[in-house]
Amino acid sequence: MTATPAELVARWQQGDQQAAAELFQRHVHRLVALAQARLSARMAQRIDPEDVVQSAYRSFFAGTRDGRYNLQRGGDLWQLLVTITLHKLQNQVRHNLAQKRAMDQEQRIDQPSDVCESPTPLLAQEPSPLEAVTLIDEVEHLMRGLDPDQRQILQLRLQGYDLREIANETQCSHRTVCRVLERVRGQLEQAQQGRLSS
Repeated sequence: MTATPAELVARWQQGDQQAAAELFQRHVHRLVALAQARLSARMAQRIDPEDVVQSAYRSFFAGTRDGRYNLQRGGDLWQLLVTITLHKLQNQVRHNLAQKRAMDQEQRIDQPSDVCESPTPLLAQEPSPLEAVTLIDEVEHLMRGLDPDQRQILQLRLQGYDLREIANETQCSHRTVCRVLERVRGQLEQAQQGRLSS
């Protein structure tokens, strides 16, 4: 039987390093993907999503040791880790910009101006932790329904590549890249409308 987050935290507080490893492994890959999706391609050259997640876990373990977190419900651990990770990521971005390292005309991947010349963003702007969790689940669900070429197009877009770069990388036409991204955006919008109407 799989241990609950509260059980793992209790075991870790009693010195069980295996429990700490399990807490880490349970969500590390999804958190790295979340951090990566929030960075533009240029900012990703300066900020390593894995470093951000490592820092988030250090804060999580320190806070847990000090008794700051109460993880009773099933989703509490994931929501807490998302919140900490997004906070760490924002701090890293602010640090880079404050140190006069700003990149001219920085374009975030969630604000593309060239996705088939449409003003509608591919990803939501500044999602809350809950919205970020939902978005990741929806993108992962969409990924499973795509063929390998389509999946690569979406992955490259989430990494900050523009349409021309994606077309070159995947050996697909600009029109094909545009069609795949439009389809994904449409499915994300349908899912969002479904949540709002439920």
